[in-house]
Amino acid sequence: MGRDYYLHRISHEDNVSYELMDMGYITIGWELFADTKIMEASRVPGYPDFDVITDGKGQKNNRSRWNMWYFGQLKEDDYIIVPLYGGLFSVFKVLSQAKPITELANENIESLNGKWNNHHIIWNSNRLYDEEDGRKIDLGFFVMVEKIVEAIPRSFVSGKLISRMKIRTTTACISDLAADVEEAIKAGKEKEPINIYEISMDVLANNLKNSVIKEKLGEQRWERLIRWYFKKIGADVSVIPAKNEPGKKDGADADIIAEFNNLKLIIYVQAKFHEGQTSSWAVEQIYKYKNQMCDGESDYTYATWVISSADEFSQEAINEADRNNVRLINGTEFARMLLDVGLNDLNAAFI
Repeated sequence: MGRDYYLHRISHEDNVSYELMDMGYITIGWELFADTKIMEASRVPGYPDFDVITDGKGQKNNRSRWNMWYFGQLKEDDYIIVPLYGGLFSVFKVLSQAKPITELANENIESLNGKWNNHHIIWNSNRLYDEEDGRKIDLGFFVMVEKIVEAIPRSFVSGKLISRMKIRTTTACISDLAADVEEAIKAGKEKEPINIYEISMDVLANNLKNSVIKEKLGEQRWERLIRWYFKKIGADVSVIPAKNEPGKKDGADADIIAEFNNLKLIIYVQAKFHEGQTSSWAVEQIYKYKNQMCDGESDYTYATWVISSADEFSQEAINEADRNNVRLINGTEFARMLLDVGLNDLNAAFI
């Protein structure tokens, strides 16, 4: 069986449960059932014995009893998210199935004090007692755990996981959010929140590339879109030169020329609209064009780009670009560039 993911609250008897958590034990209440086989019964399909045991304690109609059932499902290598006070959470890996609190006495717990009031907690008749208050602690079962990440802000995780942590159920299976939990663990280890901007941009850029650029555009519209982009970012001139422009030789070619007068910058672009892999020919075309067209005495800086709708560039293209200082931009990167500048007047690109 694979790993499952659970959410479990320990706010019940928190004076003791928090300290036990720090010692490597996650607990649940229901001390009333600690002398029964309720945990074993919870692992039987159809839970016939579970109903019998809960009925025997007068709890068959108590909906909260299902928290015991879920707690009994915990198995070695499962992950538990524990919401904490102050908008934090920790994640633990389960090391054992659930056991009755009576077996905790065998785990070498010699000194246990209340976390919040420092009351001395003792064993009495195989149960935990608050010695100062003379009160039995309502903790019935535990699992042994090891810490994965500790006290992570909930703002580090996805909105779906934040919402799930707000449910009031004591124990719940959240394996449907396995990927979100794994992301939360990664964010906790790296001490960095999930980058919502990057996640959103990845999704939007892929949709823009696949559903719009590849489906709705052709070579001419691709060039017009790139021309519009440069106008959008402030180019004083952004033009598509004539295909029979004089002075070109040896395959030299530029599809878009963008001038930024204040920056004293001119960008020559070779645009490729196709799928698959863009070859080194595009790189050769653009750097040859720059070499033929640049005035050596100009005070402008000249840059060369290849913008391709394809996903990849060949290794030869990458090597050629490195040698000749040509920037390579694939379809996904250009889609992100478009999203960064905004699409509110995108239709103007094709007028």
